[in-house]
Amino acid sequence: MTPRLLAPTILTLANISAGFVAILAASEDRFQLAIWLVVGAILLDGLDGRVARRLGATSDFGRQLDSFSDAVSCGVAPAFLIYRAVLGPLGVFGAAIAVLYLLAGVARLTRFNLTSDVHKKARRTVGVPIPIAAGYMLALVAMRAHLAPEVAAATVAVLALLMVSRWHLPELRGDVVGIFILLGLAAYFTVLVHPGWVTVAVWNAWNVVILVVAGTLEHRLRRTRSAPVAADTAV
Repeated sequence: MTPRLLAPTILTLANISAGFVAILAASEDRFQLAIWLVVGAILLDGLDGRVARRLGATSDFGRQLDSFSDAVSCGVAPAFLIYRAVLGPLGVFGAAIAVLYLLAGVARLTRFNLTSDVHKKARRTVGVPIPIAAGYMLALVAMRAHLAPEVAAATVAVLALLMVSRWHLPELRGDVVGIFILLGLAAYFTVLVHPGWVTVAVWNAWNVVILVVAGTLEHRLRRTRSAPVAADTAV
């Protein structure tokens, strides 16, 4: 492995390590620590691809390693965490819902690997990406004192369906969208630090704003690209 390939690989290995340690923390009912470990894994997942593309170090090996890491840190860890912290009282049904999330996440990762270009970031994505679904799982765990297990189970089932759906998300690119996403992250961290229905409502409302803004900008860009070029009628 060349030094250029080493940097993104280390980040990906740190991602999977954080996911595994989160499972250990959840097994000891240290739920808040587990939440932040998975948050760290999600941030590392967003960073390793950027570093690989910036260094020109993208490869099939890196893509497969990244997917395996996501399967653990964004799949197994959140599934175990939600069962341990919230769905346990539902018994076998709660375990089945956690497994449903995991299977949907792995299917989503597999579909992504088969349809994406390893050397460039996809401009649009089909189905909710597993890191976003994992973020919602963490919010459910943070809200465990305010949620009935049945409500949490229904939400997890919806997340699983969204991951394997054919829903085309708008492009989350550009300076304007980037600013909105940063504000959305601030709202999300507020949910994790101060879980409550008010913070959750603000965060989800802002997510809708992000999708509307991104969709509007994407629609305008498409209209601009498809608009016919005016003919030169000058004599």
